[in-house]
Amino acid sequence: MVEYPTYKAPFEELTTIDERVDYIHKQVADVQVALNTILEKEGEPAVGVVTRNPRLRHVVQPQTGQRIWAKSPLTGRITQIIPHFPDGCNSHVDVAFGHSDTWVMPPGTDTFIALNDATPVINVSEPVIKGEELWMIVNNGDAVNTHAITIAITVIGVP
Repeated sequence: MVEYPTYKAPFEELTTIDERVDYIHKQVADVQVALNTILEKEGEPAVGVVTRNPRLRHVVQPQTGQRIWAKSPLTGRITQIIPHFPDGCNSHVDVAFGHSDTWVMPPGTDTFIALNDATPVINVSEPVIKGEELWMIVNNGDAVNTHAITIAITVIGVP
């Protein structure tokens, strides 16, 4: 009698998030190599998908607000937004993030979030064009303290 091995799903033996991310990264890299091989055979230039992490940071004075911006380094998709509210904000600091005329975090024009001692990871899938303005609006409602607010952005695309 022939005994066949039990089939295991690719993720079954991967126990940590790092192992799973490495597995997925290898799968994506293999697809990119295959795509570049096809493009090369067709006489087209290879497409290199890259990741960039621009940051918006501002120290906002008491009872003031500011709009900070930077240009998108790639054409592709914004996949993550990570705002950092340091300890002591006590929900006094309102923050919004978007690109061009689009409000992304939180969704909805003229809406803001305010947290304290938090660094949430917000997953999105927002198309963006290289050179497009990525912005954050910070309003400090604290009457006494300055606050340094940072938003890290993950953009995946082509240069």
